[in-house]
Amino acid sequence: MATRITLGQFSTSPVVIAARRLGLDTRNGLHIVTTAVSSSPGQFAALQAGEIDVAVTSPDNVLLYATTDRNPVGSRVPVRMLRPIDRGLGLALTTRPEITSETDLAAGPLGVDVLRSGFALLLFTMLGELGIDFREVPFEELGSTPARGQALIDGRIAGTILTAEARVRAERAGMTVWRTSADVSDRYLGTVLAAPEGTPADVVAALTSLWSEATAWLLHGPRDEVQACLQEADEVLGSDEYLSLLRDPQVGLVESEQVDIADLLVLVGIRQACGAYAPDAGDLAALVSP
Repeated sequence: MATRITLGQFSTSPVVIAARRLGLDTRNGLHIVTTAVSSSPGQFAALQAGEIDVAVTSPDNVLLYATTDRNPVGSRVPVRMLRPIDRGLGLALTTRPEITSETDLAAGPLGVDVLRSGFALLLFTMLGELGIDFREVPFEELGSTPARGQALIDGRIAGTILTAEARVRAERAGMTVWRTSADVSDRYLGTVLAAPEGTPADVVAALTSLWSEATAWLLHGPRDEVQACLQEADEVLGSDEYLSLLRDPQVGLVESEQVDIADLLVLVGIRQACGAYAPDAGDLAALVSP
């Protein structure tokens, strides 16, 4: 009998789509059910409550929620990273077309998930590189990337950080990309697969095996077949722009099955530069799955 896994994600995972198309879930004895989460506090509260079993999330979220109780849920959530997923997929500071100067950008408002999220800290870093003091910028907490992307297109905010799918939609709607995560660091790790400590080893092995095989197919499978698979889920996911981001060696999907501590140190450095809580080296080692 297949093991049911509830996976909480902010937006549709192309890896899950590919795994289902290839029958990897059945082959690995898993029944994966996906559910959308509206914010990082909501995602980690759901992990803590056992409402979801696995999360597709920013590694910075794991740094915050798994190593301290100084986070939005008010307690440490014992979670570890199972494997890397991508290097941001073109994660970008994107604005309305009428925002044409740093002065316009600083006037905001800029949308964030929550002000202590990893994407918010990345946004603060990008603003600093543009000569803007983030402490003088108005922000609005709007939750997940799809919600922020729609708020941008609707004109309710001046700019925000967007991931691949939302970025493609925004650029098609005439929005402007200012900077990407690759401009901040060529080692920026965008997304990881994470699960609570104590998740059975056989489930972890089955899930990571499925993830690796689906990732390899998305990266190296026939382009037309991959696009057709993703197209069935969403037109944007099947677009040339989106697949190019997936396959970009600088920002795309990661084939390695091991989270690199050096990548996590980049996130720690961003946290420290913004004056935010940052875990120590011992915390990082404990978060990485063997």
